[in-house]
Amino acid sequence: MQGKGENTLLVTRHEPAITMGKSAREKDLLVDKETLARRGVDYVEIDRGGGITYHGPGQVVLYPIFDLREYGKDLREFIARLGEVTRRAASSFGVDAEFRSDDKIGLWISKERKKLCSIGLRVKRWVTMHGVAFNADIDREKSSLIRPCGIRGTQLVSITDYTDVSFEEVKNLLLEEFEKEFAA
Repeated sequence: MQGKGENTLLVTRHEPAITMGKSAREKDLLVDKETLARRGVDYVEIDRGGGITYHGPGQVVLYPIFDLREYGKDLREFIARLGEVTRRAASSFGVDAEFRSDDKIGLWISKERKKLCSIGLRVKRWVTMHGVAFNADIDREKSSLIRPCGIRGTQLVSITDYTDVSFEEVKNLLLEEFEKEFAA
């Protein structure tokens, strides 16, 4: 990677997987790797920041491949802006959520131990990799195989737990909010 080219946003969905970021702890995986395999969940150690994360088809995943030199080389500010995109999207669906940028980074249902969105990035030569996993309608059984952020009693939730909305509606609104936040 040379840090050349246009900023790009990839939008995708993943098959069920547990990813282990740089600060992940094995004890936050609540089953062994053989159980994951039997349940059809991949296990991947990855080079992004953050801890353990569940990914699955019920998430809208945004991967901004952006040159942070265009954003003041400020990773914390860039992550905060991604958090604002997700917060506004949740708010548009009537869900009160707050973005946290401390050791519990992500989008949380206000005043509860329920996580709606994970954010984890890696930067190389000022270019971002990885991104945002917003829970539209995740698999409860598979997502319960981890302890999100290493906090006992924390639960991953979906926007559909709070409102009747389709995956496409969630994806489209996230893209609208992303464009508002990062339009040149």
